[in-house]
Amino acid sequence: MTLGLLPEFVNTSALRYFYEVAQTGSFRRAADKIRIAPSAISRQIQLLEEELGVELFERGRKGVRLTVAGETLVYRVRRTMNELAAARAEIGALHGRNRGLVTLGVNETIGRQFIIDFLARFHKAYPGITFNVVVGNTVTLVDLLLRGEVEIIVGYGVPERRGLERVASFNLDTCIVVRKEHRLAQKKWVRVSDFLEEELILPDESSFLRQVLNAMFAHVTAKPLSAITINSFELMTDMVAAGLGIGAQIRLTTGADEMRPDIVYVPVKDSEVRAAVLACCIRAGRVPSAAVSTCAQQLANALQIWAHGG
Repeated sequence: MTLGLLPEFVNTSALRYFYEVAQTGSFRRAADKIRIAPSAISRQIQLLEEELGVELFERGRKGVRLTVAGETLVYRVRRTMNELAAARAEIGALHGRNRGLVTLGVNETIGRQFIIDFLARFHKAYPGITFNVVVGNTVTLVDLLLRGEVEIIVGYGVPERRGLERVASFNLDTCIVVRKEHRLAQKKWVRVSDFLEEELILPDESSFLRQVLNAMFAHVTAKPLSAITINSFELMTDMVAAGLGIGAQIRLTTGADEMRPDIVYVPVKDSEVRAAVLACCIRAGRVPSAAVSTCAQQLANALQIWAHGG
């Protein structure tokens, strides 16, 4: 006999235990979090595996790892958990309470430059709204948003894509990243030909910026020297500061770095530079919870102030 909450599953509480083990990678850590005995979790998951007729975890000395069947199940359970969290927030809003959970996806650089201060101010105004913050590159964040695994994203170079609704967007400059004593640091802007002989630290091929740079380089006869390719813009900037080369980024503001006094961002003016934006997005066609709606509006307002140097 099923409980009716999740069709075809006899023991729905086992799904919660499965989800926590998948999140923590350990029966013991999951048990500590839920505050029940590890043996109880192990037994419930064993029953769930028997019910489904597959193994959900590969057990090992260092913990557990999801099988292919486990990956399939955790994806669906995660979406269900997100929906239940949204429902709870919406029910809370019916009682006039600013409460709920917001899953927010951000780029690493945006997190460092903007999100920390925003969350500090937001929490003072709305102490009943909590956050789960997911950090990733823009391509990953867009996919997570469209799959319903995050509710709001803030990222650089967010593309126009079906299913995305932009709450706010701002034009960005493609820049080179140099130390303040570099020969190009004092220029108001540069062309591609100005830095072709420099050792470049480039973003990896998955990033929007790398596509922009590739299009620019395709129109010059000489090719740039690339010593390092990296998928972290923060680490790229640290490498520039260490003298390993010059970097490339898309930026809302140019000139001196607010947090790294030795770093300068110089805009690239070139006919082949593709436009990029900083955008705050939600999923189109879905009614957000009260908490998500409040957060999205406050993010749009704060980004507007930040974009104009406030």
